[in-house]
Amino acid sequence: MGLLDGKKALITGARKGIGRGIALTLANEGADVGINDIVDDEVSQRAADLVSSRGVKGTFHVGDVSTVAGINSVIDSFIAEHGRIDILVNNAIFPDQARPLFDTDEVFWDRMMDLSLKGYFFGSQRAAKEMIAQGTGGSIVCLSSVHAYTAIEDWTAYGTAKAGLRRMVKGFAIDLKGHNINANCIAPGAISNVLPDSEADDVIDGAPHDASRFTAHLPAAKGGLPSDIANAVLYLTSELGQYVNGETILVDGGMIATKTMQD
Repeated sequence: MGLLDGKKALITGARKGIGRGIALTLANEGADVGINDIVDDEVSQRAADLVSSRGVKGTFHVGDVSTVAGINSVIDSFIAEHGRIDILVNNAIFPDQARPLFDTDEVFWDRMMDLSLKGYFFGSQRAAKEMIAQGTGGSIVCLSSVHAYTAIEDWTAYGTAKAGLRRMVKGFAIDLKGHNINANCIAPGAISNVLPDSEADDVIDGAPHDASRFTAHLPAAKGGLPSDIANAVLYLTSELGQYVNGETILVDGGMIATKTMQD
Protein backbone atom coordinates (compact mmCIF):
# COMPACT_ATOMS: atom_id res chain seq x y z
CA MET A 1 0.00 0.00 0.00
CA GLY A 2 1.30 3.42 -0.97
CA LEU A 3 0.62 6.75 0.67
CA LEU A 4 -1.14 7.99 -2.47
CA ASP A 5 -2.88 4.89 -3.82
CA GLY A 6 -5.48 5.89 -6.41
CA LYS A 7 -4.74 9.62 -6.29
CA LYS A 8 -4.50 11.59 -9.54
CA ALA A 9 -1.60 14.04 -9.63
CA LEU A 10 -0.61 16.63 -12.24
CA ILE A 11 2.93 18.01 -12.14
CA THR A 12 3.79 21.03 -14.30
CA GLY A 13 7.28 21.47 -15.72
CA ALA A 14 8.04 17.82 -15.00
CA ARG A 15 10.13 16.82 -18.00
CA LYS A 16 13.30 16.67 -15.91
CA GLY A 17 14.89 17.84 -12.67
CA ILE A 18 12.71 18.53 -9.65
CA GLY A 19 9.44 18.01 -11.51
CA ARG A 20 10.52 14.62 -12.84
CA GLY A 21 11.65 13.61 -9.36
CA ILE A 22 8.27 14.60 -7.90
CA ALA A 23 6.43 12.63 -10.59
CA LEU A 24 8.40 9.45 -9.95
CA THR A 25 8.15 9.78 -6.17
CA LEU A 26 4.37 10.18 -6.22
CA ALA A 27 4.11 7.26 -8.65
CA ASN A 28 6.18 5.14 -6.27
CA GLU A 29 3.48 5.79 -3.67
CA GLY A 30 0.61 4.69 -5.91
CA ALA A 31 -0.50 7.90 -7.62
CA ASP A 32 -1.44 8.08 -11.28
CA VAL A 33 0.64 10.96 -12.61
CA GLY A 34 0.32 13.40 -15.48
CA ILE A 35 3.53 15.10 -16.55
CA ASN A 36 3.28 18.53 -18.16
CA ASP A 37 5.93 20.43 -20.04
CA ILE A 38 6.09 22.94 -22.87
CA VAL A 39 8.62 20.66 -24.61
CA ASP A 40 7.38 17.40 -26.11
CA ASP A 41 10.37 15.21 -26.90
CA GLU A 42 11.99 11.89 -26.03
CA VAL A 43 12.92 13.14 -22.56
CA SER A 44 9.29 14.07 -21.83
CA GLN A 45 7.96 10.77 -23.10
CA ARG A 46 10.59 8.82 -21.18
CA ALA A 47 9.52 10.51 -17.94
CA ALA A 48 5.90 9.47 -18.55
CA ASP A 49 7.04 5.94 -19.42
CA LEU A 50 9.00 5.71 -16.17
CA VAL A 51 5.85 6.65 -14.26
CA SER A 52 3.90 3.90 -16.05
CA SER A 53 6.64 1.37 -15.30
CA ARG A 54 5.74 1.67 -11.62
CA GLY A 55 2.37 0.04 -12.20
CA VAL A 56 0.36 3.25 -12.27
CA LYS A 57 -0.96 5.39 -15.11
CA GLY A 58 1.54 7.85 -16.54
CA THR A 59 0.55 10.45 -19.12
CA PHE A 60 2.18 13.42 -20.81
CA HIS A 61 0.37 16.72 -21.42
CA VAL A 62 2.18 19.27 -23.57
CA GLY A 63 1.23 22.89 -22.96
CA ASP A 64 2.26 26.39 -21.94
CA VAL A 65 1.05 26.93 -18.37
CA SER A 66 1.92 30.64 -18.40
CA THR A 67 -1.45 31.43 -20.02
CA VAL A 68 -4.98 30.70 -18.83
CA ALA A 69 -5.80 29.07 -22.17
CA GLY A 70 -2.73 26.85 -21.88
CA ILE A 71 -3.53 25.94 -18.28
CA ASN A 72 -7.10 25.00 -19.15
CA SER A 73 -5.93 22.92 -22.09
CA VAL A 74 -3.48 20.97 -19.91
CA ILE A 75 -5.98 20.36 -17.11
CA ASP A 76 -8.71 19.42 -19.60
CA SER A 77 -6.32 16.90 -21.14
CA PHE A 78 -5.35 15.54 -17.73
CA ILE A 79 -8.96 15.09 -16.58
CA ALA A 80 -9.89 13.46 -19.88
CA GLU A 81 -7.20 10.85 -19.19
CA HIS A 82 -7.55 10.47 -15.42
CA GLY A 83 -11.17 11.39 -14.65
CA ARG A 84 -10.39 13.85 -11.87
CA ILE A 85 -7.56 15.78 -10.21
CA ASP A 86 -6.54 15.28 -6.58
CA ILE A 87 -3.08 16.85 -6.55
CA LEU A 88 -1.61 19.78 -8.46
CA VAL A 89 2.10 20.57 -8.17
CA ASN A 90 3.01 23.90 -9.77
CA ASN A 91 6.66 23.49 -10.68
CA ALA A 92 7.11 25.00 -14.16
CA ILE A 93 9.89 27.54 -14.63
CA PHE A 94 11.99 28.74 -17.53
CA PRO A 95 15.77 28.28 -17.46
CA ASP A 96 17.11 31.87 -17.54
CA GLN A 97 16.04 32.92 -14.06
CA ALA A 98 18.72 35.50 -13.23
CA ARG A 99 18.94 38.88 -14.94
CA PRO A 100 20.82 42.05 -13.84
CA LEU A 101 18.51 44.83 -12.67
CA PHE A 102 19.12 47.20 -15.57
CA ASP A 103 18.95 44.38 -18.12
CA THR A 104 15.50 43.37 -16.88
CA ASP A 105 13.05 44.60 -19.49
CA GLU A 106 9.28 44.31 -19.72
CA VAL A 107 9.47 41.15 -21.81
CA PHE A 108 11.61 39.33 -19.22
CA TRP A 109 9.51 40.63 -16.31
CA ASP A 110 6.22 39.60 -17.90
CA ARG A 111 7.57 36.20 -18.85
CA MET A 112 8.72 35.61 -15.28
CA MET A 113 5.45 36.70 -13.70
CA ASP A 114 3.27 34.96 -16.28
CA LEU A 115 4.83 31.57 -15.65
CA SER A 116 5.97 31.75 -12.04
CA LEU A 117 3.11 33.69 -10.45
CA LYS A 118 0.12 34.17 -12.76
CA GLY A 119 0.34 30.63 -14.10
CA TYR A 120 0.55 29.16 -10.61
CA PHE A 121 -2.46 31.23 -9.50
CA PHE A 122 -4.76 30.31 -12.37
CA GLY A 123 -3.60 26.69 -12.41
CA SER A 124 -4.43 26.44 -8.72
CA GLN A 125 -7.75 28.21 -9.25
CA ARG A 126 -8.81 25.78 -11.97
CA ALA A 127 -7.63 22.73 -10.01
CA ALA A 128 -9.47 23.92 -6.89
CA LYS A 129 -12.70 24.34 -8.89
CA GLU A 130 -12.38 20.75 -10.06
CA MET A 131 -11.61 19.49 -6.54
CA ILE A 132 -14.65 21.27 -5.14
CA ALA A 133 -16.89 19.89 -7.89
CA GLN A 134 -15.56 16.39 -7.22
CA GLY A 135 -16.28 16.76 -3.51
CA THR A 136 -13.13 14.87 -2.61
CA GLY A 137 -10.78 17.67 -1.54
CA GLY A 138 -7.19 17.78 -2.68
CA SER A 139 -3.73 19.25 -2.38
CA ILE A 140 -2.01 22.12 -4.17
CA VAL A 141 1.75 22.60 -3.89
CA CYS A 142 3.66 25.52 -5.38
CA LEU A 143 7.43 25.51 -5.79
CA SER A 144 8.78 28.73 -4.31
CA SER A 145 12.48 29.30 -3.56
CA VAL A 146 15.03 30.46 -1.03
CA HIS A 147 15.05 33.62 -3.16
CA ALA A 148 11.67 34.43 -1.59
CA TYR A 149 13.42 34.94 1.76
CA THR A 150 16.48 37.01 1.00
CA ALA A 151 18.15 38.88 -1.84
CA ILE A 152 21.02 37.95 -4.09
CA GLU A 153 22.34 40.10 -6.91
CA ASP A 154 20.59 39.70 -10.30
CA TRP A 155 17.72 37.57 -8.94
CA THR A 156 15.20 40.32 -8.13
CA ALA A 157 12.47 39.44 -10.65
CA TYR A 158 12.66 35.74 -9.83
CA GLY A 159 12.66 36.37 -6.08
CA THR A 160 9.69 38.71 -6.36
CA ALA A 161 7.62 36.04 -8.12
CA LYS A 162 8.64 33.37 -5.65
CA ALA A 163 7.87 35.60 -2.65
CA GLY A 164 4.42 36.20 -4.10
CA LEU A 165 3.73 32.47 -3.98
CA ARG A 166 4.27 32.38 -0.22
CA ARG A 167 1.51 34.95 0.24
CA MET A 168 -0.65 33.31 -2.40
CA VAL A 169 -0.94 29.95 -0.64
CA LYS A 170 -1.92 31.69 2.59
CA GLY A 171 -4.77 33.29 0.67
CA PHE A 172 -5.76 29.95 -0.83
CA ALA A 173 -5.88 28.39 2.64
CA ILE A 174 -8.45 31.01 3.69
CA ASP A 175 -10.38 31.19 0.42
CA LEU A 176 -10.77 27.40 0.19
CA LYS A 177 -11.76 26.78 3.81
CA GLY A 178 -14.36 24.09 4.24
CA HIS A 179 -13.45 22.25 1.04
CA ASN A 180 -10.70 19.97 2.41
CA ILE A 181 -8.13 21.48 0.04
CA ASN A 182 -4.66 22.26 1.35
CA ALA A 183 -2.35 24.73 -0.41
CA ASN A 184 1.31 25.05 0.49
CA CYS A 185 4.71 26.01 -0.88
CA ILE A 186 8.07 24.34 -0.83
CA ALA A 187 11.13 26.59 -1.05
CA PRO A 188 14.12 24.67 -2.43
CA GLY A 189 17.71 25.68 -2.01
CA ALA A 190 20.47 24.62 -4.40
CA ILE A 191 19.09 21.50 -6.09
CA SER A 192 20.87 19.57 -8.85
CA ASN A 193 18.73 19.22 -11.98
CA VAL A 194 21.11 16.86 -13.77
CA LEU A 195 19.27 13.94 -15.37
CA PRO A 196 20.35 10.42 -14.39
CA ASP A 197 22.70 8.57 -16.71
CA SER A 198 20.82 7.48 -19.83
CA GLU A 199 21.95 3.88 -19.36
CA ALA A 200 20.44 3.66 -15.85
CA ASP A 201 17.75 6.33 -15.74
CA ASP A 202 15.07 4.52 -13.73
CA VAL A 203 16.02 6.49 -10.64
CA ILE A 204 14.93 9.81 -9.22
CA ASP A 205 18.25 11.61 -8.82
CA GLY A 206 21.06 12.39 -11.20
CA ALA A 207 24.54 13.54 -10.25
CA PRO A 208 24.73 15.90 -7.24
CA HIS A 209 26.42 19.28 -7.16
CA ASP A 210 30.11 19.37 -6.32
CA ALA A 211 29.96 19.41 -2.52
CA SER A 212 33.02 21.67 -2.31
CA ARG A 213 30.78 24.56 -3.43
CA PHE A 214 28.88 24.33 -0.15
CA THR A 215 31.16 23.07 2.60
CA ALA A 216 32.23 26.55 3.70
CA HIS A 217 28.79 28.12 4.14
CA LEU A 218 26.01 25.51 4.15
CA PRO A 219 25.23 23.49 7.30
CA ALA A 220 24.37 20.43 5.20
CA ALA A 221 27.79 20.77 3.50
CA LYS A 222 26.26 19.62 0.22
CA GLY A 223 23.71 20.58 -2.38
CA GLY A 224 20.26 19.03 -2.60
CA LEU A 225 18.70 16.53 -4.99
CA PRO A 226 15.26 16.26 -6.61
CA SER A 227 14.36 13.53 -4.12
CA ASP A 228 14.76 16.02 -1.27
CA ILE A 229 12.05 18.21 -2.77
CA ALA A 230 9.93 15.26 -3.91
CA ASN A 231 9.82 13.82 -0.39
CA ALA A 232 8.56 17.14 0.94
CA VAL A 233 5.86 17.16 -1.76
CA LEU A 234 4.89 13.62 -0.77
CA TYR A 235 4.51 14.74 2.84
CA LEU A 236 2.26 17.67 1.91
CA THR A 237 0.08 15.70 -0.51
CA SER A 238 -0.46 12.63 1.68
CA GLU A 239 -2.18 12.09 5.00
CA LEU A 240 1.16 12.74 6.69
CA GLY A 241 0.78 16.48 5.99
CA GLN A 242 -3.00 16.81 6.10
CA TYR A 243 -2.90 19.43 8.91
CA VAL A 244 -0.42 21.73 7.12
CA ASN A 245 -2.09 24.53 5.17
CA GLY A 246 -1.00 27.95 3.90
CA GLU A 247 2.64 27.34 4.78
CA THR A 248 6.03 27.30 3.09
CA ILE A 249 8.54 24.58 3.91
CA LEU A 250 12.20 25.38 3.34
CA VAL A 251 14.21 22.49 1.94
CA ASP A 252 17.57 24.20 1.68
CA GLY A 253 20.17 22.41 3.79
CA GLY A 254 20.18 25.32 6.23
CA MET A 255 20.98 28.00 3.62
CA ILE A 256 18.52 30.56 4.95
CA ALA A 257 19.51 29.82 8.54
CA THR A 258 23.03 30.96 7.69
CA LYS A 259 21.78 33.99 5.73
CA THR A 260 24.39 33.13 3.10
CA MET A 261 23.06 32.70 -0.43
CA GLN A 262 24.78 31.07 -3.38
CA ASP A 263 23.09 30.43 -6.73
